[in-house]
Amino acid sequence: MALTYQQTDQDYKTNCQQVVSHIDETSAILQEMEHMEEADMSGLDLHVLQQQEKKAHDAQTPSTWQTCLTHLGHLKTRVLDPLSKVLITGDLNSGKSTLVNALLNKDMLPVDQQPCTSIFCQVYSTTAKQDDEIHAVMDTAAYDPSNPETYHRIESRHLYKTLIDEDIPYKMLNIYTARNQQALTQQHLLHNDLVDVALIDSPGLNTDSLKTTSIFARQEEIDVVVFVVSAENHFTLSGKEFLMNAAQEKKHIFIVVNRFDNIRDKERCKRLILQQIELVSPSTYAQAKELVHFVSAAHHTDDPDFSNLEQSLRSFVLFNRSVSKLAPAKHYLQNVLQDVQAVATANQDKSRAQLDDAVANLEAKFLPDLRDLNATADALEASIQQLESSTLESTESNTSKAIAGATSDEALDQCIASVAFPGIHLSWQYAQNIAGALASHVESQLEQIEQEASQETTECMNAMNDMVVARLGKWNDSIITDVLHSPASSKHQRIHINVQARDFLMERRLVNDKKVALAGLGTTGATVVLFKCVSIKDMALDFLHRYLNPLLEDPTANMPSRRTIVHCITAVGLISVGWTAFSFVSSVPAALRANLKAKFQKAVESEKLQENTTHRITHGVQNLLEAKQTEITSRIQQLLQEKEQEKEQLEARVSHAKSVLGQYDALAFRSNALLIKVKASLHENRVEQ
Repeated sequence: MALTYQQTDQDYKTNCQQVVSHIDETSAILQEMEHMEEADMSGLDLHVLQQQEKKAHDAQTPSTWQTCLTHLGHLKTRVLDPLSKVLITGDLNSGKSTLVNALLNKDMLPVDQQPCTSIFCQVYSTTAKQDDEIHAVMDTAAYDPSNPETYHRIESRHLYKTLIDEDIPYKMLNIYTARNQQALTQQHLLHNDLVDVALIDSPGLNTDSLKTTSIFARQEEIDVVVFVVSAENHFTLSGKEFLMNAAQEKKHIFIVVNRFDNIRDKERCKRLILQQIELVSPSTYAQAKELVHFVSAAHHTDDPDFSNLEQSLRSFVLFNRSVSKLAPAKHYLQNVLQDVQAVATANQDKSRAQLDDAVANLEAKFLPDLRDLNATADALEASIQQLESSTLESTESNTSKAIAGATSDEALDQCIASVAFPGIHLSWQYAQNIAGALASHVESQLEQIEQEASQETTECMNAMNDMVVARLGKWNDSIITDVLHSPASSKHQRIHINVQARDFLMERRLVNDKKVALAGLGTTGATVVLFKCVSIKDMALDFLHRYLNPLLEDPTANMPSRRTIVHCITAVGLISVGWTAFSFVSSVPAALRANLKAKFQKAVESEKLQENTTHRITHGVQNLLEAKQTEITSRIQQLLQEKEQEKEQLEARVSHAKSVLGQYDALAFRSNALLIKVKASLHENRVEQ
């Protein structure tokens, strides 16, 4: 027996280490799954999981990975705990406490025809030298058997009252029972030198929902479940529900049909109960010979079936701990890994679809569109540059022609002709009016030229806008903001000419200005004095009467004297001077028009009006068009940058999808490999006796 146990114990320790390793690996996978759930999971995964895992009784969803991790932590603690816990549970008043006493071979727990167990009672084995002790525990987490402050000690005679009291504050009773000589000489479940065992007596399942829930919560701490059912009542609804939930983790459940001696048709009773067991726990039904026992716990000393139950339970707990203690953990690991694999597989499909969609959006849609955008942008910039060049050439040509036309002989003659001659006495004012009219004429023509250049510039800028919207509108319909500009206001100097005295002469090139001024002034003065002091008419009549008449009447008359000749010469001179003055005065308007026009044209040429104005207006238009082109180029570059950022986002999405798919591939591979190991370790097809 010792050699057999040593070999069994060594095998158990090896299996235990293997299970702990599997628990750690599964926990790592769940932590990674939980992290991925927070980063990339969606509700779709749960739906897919539910569709794929309809047959799983313990299917985990992405929202319960933390619960699974907590449960795995409890499983690891239980696997590493050398103590094996056997839960005795069942329906109300089915004889659970009676069975515990029978297994202890000692009347430790009180028995009554009415339900008397209201809290959990854990029975532990102690040495023969120690007395029986009962510890009433209020806080199970803080309980320490070596610290009396964590529990209340109860005498055995008060145990019954404590158990039936519904208002006691205790959560659990821990009963320590000493070995006796009779137990040491028999094969006993609790008192053995192989494994520490604790029997747990629980309240009835149908006592109330809170106690039932507590039992369910304690299943993770239980190694073996012994379900007691009354042979007279069979399984209740609460009993079936408990077995179905317990079977998800514990494939092997001992079922004890108590009070079987009260049944008249025993075969029929067995058949009906086994049919119910097959529905709620197929694994237990498959090994019914070892796991299902029909006994009478009250008469256990004379019942061979009870001895068979005790032997099977003892063998299962002591020699098959790999089944009783490790199999539940392996079974839970199998369920969790299957769920992980199902979720990973579902998310593999989802991630692969997301990757395909991201790659399609990037390579099939976005990149061709981006290449089209770049080509369109290059062609657009070339077209805008060409439009700007043609507009500048047109503006320069039109401006030069307009200025040449405005300063031509015909245009200036029309301008001078529009100035009325006010009379000889206002000749100087007439000259000033001509000079002013010529300056105003050119100034108005320059303003009109600038307006035409502004209009042409606006039309060019609008054409640029239309061109951009037409070619880039499908990428961004708000790429252009209509900001219209006008060329700067005129900065040219007003052309002013000074009126001079020689401007009054027709042939001004042959006359010095000073001489003309003096002669003109003298002649004008003499003429004025002559007209005022002497009447030309009277002088002429007097001359004819005095000198010509005698000659006509008497040709032989004596010739006039020297004085007479002098008077004649003087008269002729005066007439010549008068005629000269008359000719000068009558030619003043024409001389002013011709001379001032020539002087103005010379001033226009001297100031390089045509060249400078053409350059100034063309340069202003060029600045505006270049500013507009720069604005459009900036908007295009901004659009291209936005598209590049979108490209980076799509590339990041592709990279992320690849990373997620790789992680799920790795999770699926790891979970599948670990699942194969766990299934391989679950090779127990039968309970070893």
